Amino acid sequence: MSTEDLHPRRRRTATRLATAAALSVVVPGCAANDTASDAGPYSIGATIEVGAAPHGIRFSAEGDTAYVALTGDGQVAVVDLTGPAVVARWDAGTTPLDLIRAGDGWLVTQFTDSTLIALGADGRIMPGAVWNVGAGPSLFTPGTVRGQAWVTSEFADRLWVVDTGTGVPVTSHETGDRPYPADVMWDGSHAFVPNMDAGTVSVIDLLNAETDATVDVCPGPPGGALTPDQVTYIVACGGSDELAFVNTASFEVTGRVSGLGPRPFSVAVPADGRHVIVNNAGGSTVSVVDLETRTVVQTIEVGAQPIVVRVHPDGERVFVANEVAGTLVELVPRERLATAAPDTASPTSADAAPTSADAPTPNEVVVLGVIHSGHNTSELFSLEIVRDLVREIDPDYWLTEIPPNRWKRAWSEYQETGTVDEPRVRRFPEYMEGLFPLSRELDFVVIPTAGWTEPMSDFRAAYLDAYANDPQRAEQWARYQAAAGASADALAAGGAGDDPRWIHTDAYDEAYDIRMQVYARLFGEDLGPGGWDAINASHWANIERALDEHAGEGARFLLTYGAGHKGPFLRELRKRDDIVLLEVGPFLDRLGLP
Repeated sequence: MSTEDLHPRRRRTATRLATAAALSVVVPGCAANDTASDAGPYSIGATIEVGAAPHGIRFSAEGDTAYVALTGDGQVAVVDLTGPAVVARWDAGTTPLDLIRAGDGWLVTQFTDSTLIALGADGRIMPGAVWNVGAGPSLFTPGTVRGQAWVTSEFADRLWVVDTGTGVPVTSHETGDRPYPADVMWDGSHAFVPNMDAGTVSVIDLLNAETDATVDVCPGPPGGALTPDQVTYIVACGGSDELAFVNTASFEVTGRVSGLGPRPFSVAVPADGRHVIVNNAGGSTVSVVDLETRTVVQTIEVGAQPIVVRVHPDGERVFVANEVAGTLVELVPRERLATAAPDTASPTSADAAPTSADAPTPNEVVVLGVIHSGHNTSELFSLEIVRDLVREIDPDYWLTEIPPNRWKRAWSEYQETGTVDEPRVRRFPEYMEGLFPLSRELDFVVIPTAGWTEPMSDFRAAYLDAYANDPQRAEQWARYQAAAGASADALAAGGAGDDPRWIHTDAYDEAYDIRMQVYARLFGEDLGPGGWDAINASHWANIERALDEHAGEGARFLLTYGAGHKGPFLRELRKRDDIVLLEVGPFLDRLGLP
């Protein structure tokens, strides 16, 4: 019996090779490159006159209103984007450079006054609500993480952490010389801060309050942005008219793009991760860079001295504030315009509803819980058995417990030398002795999906060690230890810890959850991104993104994570109606395993 006999599926090798995600590596082929049209991927939508020297841009949650800091007027312009028109102006102190939501109101930087001030929900300045953060507070980070935002103080060489619930700055971190606006990873683990005068990027571990790296990037970096997949930090190099790409795991410069306009300044990456928008502050244009080919594919005239670019909440449109022109310019993807255009053609037989033969075919998903280093010594679940299982499953896509920002290095090392030195990937025998050698035998696409980061791991280890040795928390720690013991007893009662048949049961997941539910209740809030629920949610977000991208292909997905993660993932997978879950048992049967 072939693998297909477990559930019919279509083999789409050619399609798979052409549609591998940007984070994926096709084994052994290569993904095809997209090419930009002659017209370019973006078109100008609205151009709105807002006032003198517009800088920072924020949006309402619904996305129908923009709030623009007018540095030259000492105001905030409230812009109805459906009009579009300026519908209100709020006084906002001295040289307001940016603003961000704080509680029911706003927090506004005062660039020449070394302070942050608060505006109420009605846009009025709140008397006494002033915080000194050092000279030159500039732009806040584009987004917030767990109720925090970050702002650089340009002439104080500090990165401030702001509580967006209260609007109060709570702590700060040292940066390099003359820091410009920062960006922060999705989990709040790392901040990337371009240092204008130093020509460097400071990589700050926000969880453990230390600088992980200082990266030499280029002359005069005034801005940068993380890609949506968090693999790359893209730096604008104002002194060399180029972009530099920094890997977020190795902190190494992995590439450069030239051909931009004069003095690239601010960077924005829309949600689909296909293009980067860079304003050229020394002129009147923005450059559009294709991130797959790393080439400039479009130059757009927007107005004199474009200074700040921000992505709209819809994840598609980009807005540009032009300091000298005094305008706010909307950039719209041409694909969006084409989709929105009415179809006036007469219906034909070709427009009929799709037949069953054309309907999407559900993908199949196999969740294989692994035991990491336990495979090295297990007879029941050895590495040989892992390899044989993968051969029987014969996946089209392999979703791995490898962080996306570490996969490219690992794969390149393996291709070049036949070995892998990347430290995180080397920890997993199922990949070192399974995935990599099988990549020369089978045809699958590898998609890294782990939400793990090193700062999160280090913070969690230090936190739990301190918790275990804190006399004031002895009762809570004893409660966790009791739950861990009960979980271990339940797991032992069900079968051997390395028995793949026992591991792949709902009862195993329930036994494992005895410990982890208490762990989540006691430690989850303090651990933040390293908490049990949070880390599973971050893993799942990447897994879900891959499933959504390849929905309806009739392909087979293999998902390999530590066995404890299997339960949370299965609960999410069972909510989907576009996949077929395949049990591991029949594949074990086929191998003749007890």
